[in-house]
Amino acid sequence: MVKMLKRMICLFVLLVLVPCTALAGNMVVDDANLFTPDEVQQIESVIQHIRDQYQMDAVVVTSYDVGYNDSQDFADLYYERGGYGLGEDQAGLLYLIDMRNRVPCISTSGVMIDYITDDRLEELFDCSYNELTWGAYGDSALALLRRLERFLEEGRLEGSFRYDAQTGRRLSGLYNALTGGEMALAALAGILVAVVMALAISAGYNMKGGSFRCEQAADASRHLTRDDEVFLRQNVVRTRNVQVQSSGGGTGRSGGMGSSVHRSSSGGFHGGGVGRKF
Repeated sequence: MVKMLKRMICLFVLLVLVPCTALAGNMVVDDANLFTPDEVQQIESVIQHIRDQYQMDAVVVTSYDVGYNDSQDFADLYYERGGYGLGEDQAGLLYLIDMRNRVPCISTSGVMIDYITDDRLEELFDCSYNELTWGAYGDSALALLRRLERFLEEGRLEGSFRYDAQTGRRLSGLYNALTGGEMALAALAGILVAVVMALAISAGYNMKGGSFRCEQAADASRHLTRDDEVFLRQNVVRTRNVQVQSSGGGTGRSGGMGSSVHRSSSGGFHGGGVGRKF
């Protein structure tokens, strides 16, 4: 009951208390008044480049109106209600500086979820953390967005996948970064190797050019002996697969290559997480 009440209050804040300009898809919504006009202009410039270059959205939000320990859902709902996201899957990222709970928060949507794996999410928080602790909030947002640009330029990671943040169950297969040309070349190479091996085996069985004769009576007889040697010292090494806790929202990680996915209170799917306090 208490949790439901918190969700309703959060929705009320987003739909009623948030200014209408914030719901018009603004790149920067500085409700906490943390940025200078020059910083807002710089942040908007980087976001516009991300939109133009990679056809994915980005938004920076600052607020004192987040509910207690409700940063993630606030960020998810803000993204949904604000009309953010590009393409059919509404791909993009929202960076929230939550001044009430004193934590940064990231919400991803669409294909952006696949780009921001657990390791990359942690790196985004790390690269902007010092600026947050110093109160250089504009520099924090710029550092995070520039690192995001680098990740988008590098592309999705080979072997990355999505998994459920609550259950740890994998939701997608491993990402194969091979291009169509590379896959065709690999298939051709495989066929050539198979043909060469088949010819070599066939030639070996035919014994072309050889004078080998098989003496059936002599060669068919074999004498088997029993060996009862006992191995008294045999070491078996077992390695435990440990789940490492990410910096995002207390959810389990899956080796860093996975992207955790959760549902917002409205039912939407998002990635991301909550960073440590500043």
